Amino acid sequence: MHKSIFANTFTFKIEPDEQGGATKTVNINRHNIAEPPDPGEKKKKAVSAHLLVGFDTEYQTIKDRENEYTVEHGAKNDLLSYQFSIKLFDKTNLGAHPEAEGIIIPEADNRLSMEEFIGFAIGSLIDKHPEIVLPTSVYLLGHFLRADLPAFSDFQGKARRTMSNIRSTFVTLKNAIPISFSVGEGEIAEFKVSIRDTILFSPGNAKSLEGIGKMLKFEKIQLGATPEEDKDIKQNMGKFRAERWLEFREYAIRDAQVCVRYAEKLITQSDALFKSFKMPTTLTSFGTKLVLDGWKTAKQDALGILGREKVTERKFSKKLGHFITTTSTPYMEEVFYEEAFITETYHGGRNEQFLFGVADLGQWRDHDLSSAYTTAMSLIGLPDWRNLSNINSLDDIQPTDLTYVSVDFEFPEHVRFPTLPVRTSGGIIFPRKGHSKCAAPEVFLAMQLGAKLRFRRGVKVPFDAETKVFTDFIRTSIQNRSKYPNGSFDNLFWKEVGNSTYGKTAQGLRAKRVYNLNADDMESLPESKITQPYFASFITSYTRAVLGEILNSFSEAVQVFSVTTDGFLSNADDVEVERATSGPLFRSFAKALKELNPKKEPLEVKHTVHRPIGWRTRGSATLVPGVGDNGIVLQKGGIKTDVFNNTSEENSEIVRLFLNRKPDDKIHYKTGIGIKDMMRNDTDFVYRSVSKRLSMEFDWKRTPIGEKEVDFEFEGQQYAHLTFETVPVETVAGFDHIRDAWEKYNKKGHHNLKTLADFRDFDIFQIAQKIPDEKASKYLKKKDGDLQRLKRDLCRAFQHQHAGFDMVRSKNKVTHGNFRDALLHAGIPCEITDIENAKRKEFHPYQTPDTERVRQALKTLKSNRFPELEVGLFLPEGAMDKIQKSPDPLAA
Repeated sequence: MHKSIFANTFTFKIEPDEQGGATKTVNINRHNIAEPPDPGEKKKKAVSAHLLVGFDTEYQTIKDRENEYTVEHGAKNDLLSYQFSIKLFDKTNLGAHPEAEGIIIPEADNRLSMEEFIGFAIGSLIDKHPEIVLPTSVYLLGHFLRADLPAFSDFQGKARRTMSNIRSTFVTLKNAIPISFSVGEGEIAEFKVSIRDTILFSPGNAKSLEGIGKMLKFEKIQLGATPEEDKDIKQNMGKFRAERWLEFREYAIRDAQVCVRYAEKLITQSDALFKSFKMPTTLTSFGTKLVLDGWKTAKQDALGILGREKVTERKFSKKLGHFITTTSTPYMEEVFYEEAFITETYHGGRNEQFLFGVADLGQWRDHDLSSAYTTAMSLIGLPDWRNLSNINSLDDIQPTDLTYVSVDFEFPEHVRFPTLPVRTSGGIIFPRKGHSKCAAPEVFLAMQLGAKLRFRRGVKVPFDAETKVFTDFIRTSIQNRSKYPNGSFDNLFWKEVGNSTYGKTAQGLRAKRVYNLNADDMESLPESKITQPYFASFITSYTRAVLGEILNSFSEAVQVFSVTTDGFLSNADDVEVERATSGPLFRSFAKALKELNPKKEPLEVKHTVHRPIGWRTRGSATLVPGVGDNGIVLQKGGIKTDVFNNTSEENSEIVRLFLNRKPDDKIHYKTGIGIKDMMRNDTDFVYRSVSKRLSMEFDWKRTPIGEKEVDFEFEGQQYAHLTFETVPVETVAGFDHIRDAWEKYNKKGHHNLKTLADFRDFDIFQIAQKIPDEKASKYLKKKDGDLQRLKRDLCRAFQHQHAGFDMVRSKNKVTHGNFRDALLHAGIPCEITDIENAKRKEFHPYQTPDTERVRQALKTLKSNRFPELEVGLFLPEGAMDKIQKSPDPLAA
């Protein structure tokens, strides 16, 4: 690996010119560096001390470089400062750990190298503690280093040679970066620098550095007296440095200090859990290692649990010129043979929007299943992979079996929320009938709900129910978490470790392309050390099934607004909730959770609001908030807002966008560029301006019913908006039809669904798409197209004496005026010229959309004016079959 060698003396400016421009010189001396390990030692001593170097930069975005969509090659920010906090963290010294901090003001267009920065930081620690003896192991730490590492002049070369990327930031993995300092020809020391980003260790409740500071009770410094002032200052840091230098310096250094304190906690935790005084690369790696170590401690075969086996193979290496022995851990033959099928039974969480528009005013509560995925994991018994077998029927399937099936299904029409998932190009849907590949929990529930099931194929894995493979790990995580106050480091650490481990069982199952810095190319996300499709399929199926049982146990009086992964928003009261949570699946869930954590309630209320609004899956906001901190439900559905907004501001902005949207509205926002663009264009983490069409319309995963316009007030203004509830789509074909129709409807011009007229126009259009004659459906008018088409076809049939008009006209004289009046009476707009012009074109049957008002108009004409009218010749073929089954006079 390339090794950088630098001198041992560093001089840099430590205050801006307007403050005097003072400089500071520091040195790295040989007597301050610990002796390196003896290369001849066979067994290396475990590292017991590190230098923790917290690192941050402040910069001003160059606004005229914020191009739309593209990024200028070599685009750079206006760099204002480098700051650091450095601490000797020695586990053999229980006393105070020596530390220092500082700031460097770079000269214009003269950036520091990584060596210069680290050298100055180390020299500053020595300057403050002259007798200190330092280890050569260094952790360079920051929060969201993607924004800060490019400030080093040698970033591009170092990133290519020594770094890797994980989740859109930079780290070092197997090898540290060697950096040497010398006097003349003599090397003083070689430091090994490992890079860690604290964003990869951030719990779900503390993703920002501000959140980490609160968790550590060492908070970031607020720059303004109000959120608005704070926001303004952060967008104008150059001005802030010039006018309020001391505050700028304190604020800048604090970020680096927070990173160092967090790293201390993580290294201490790693040492306590694994006797490894090191900082892992991610928080989830803690969970994976705890699972594997737990199996090892219990003398369980980790490979066997995961359905894998060790295979040793001897092969000839052309590169080395001799035979080598390789070891791999593939799936056992029995497991591998069914892997593709089992992966098809794996689906993610259930996410659906059941109500579009504005909900009724009332009490809407957001209920979540407590620890849903971890509780499902705890039910998995020790699999007997060698006796995996194919099954021939659905007999005796139980909700906690490791059984996976392919079935055709049809739910009764009274089931409001079908529960068998079907994967489509538009995501997972839950139609009333179709074909599903899924696991035992959902099959069990479907049978409970009275669904007709036709078995196609299935696989069953026997297991030892008494030996739960994840329970010890989960129980340990929960017990450790409960020992500490909510919001503390230890509490959030154990919460995240427990909750995130499920994801590792599913990593790599579905194709996900990610950028690989080392290869400079996109590649598939690899599997984790505990990826297991059979486990992942069961865990997600069980969670969806428990939710599905609850939703289908509510009475018709309950409105369910939406469902999101492990929770749902509804207006169900306590009586309804109690009844809905009395089924066998929920009881098994509650029992499993109680065994893990007796103090935890299986269903928790996360938010309470008075009036939500929704538009699509994961797209909802709050029109009338509830009381307190949990009074807003907000899912932005991919819409980006100002990063400085608080939750209330974000919610209000999203509501305004929804209520005031127009067909061609665009949202404009800034987004930071990704690693691939940064590396290929040699740029800083710069922002680009993006214009994107606002998409806040329904996603058609359900079928609308009860369309209406609702009047309400928001921010002192009166509004009316389209609102509808939904029922399940019948089939995947029906879902594909409506999605395709919506795409075609918006091809030449975009449309909103804000009024009943908007909805009616699209409904007519989509119905017309079912007409077999492509030309007939293509040229349907978008405004009142159903009645316009009916008028056209009635006039043509009248003129050419088709569809019963030969009999009508043989019995009575019907003038053009009589015919026009008959149509007007039936609600069909018509002029004499329409009738006259119809003579020029032949009548073609089955070309009028089968809408409610078309049927009503035909009913009126047949009942009141033309009893001989053959209405079946106007509607698409097949429509009459539906009419014959209903008590409709048209059937006569």
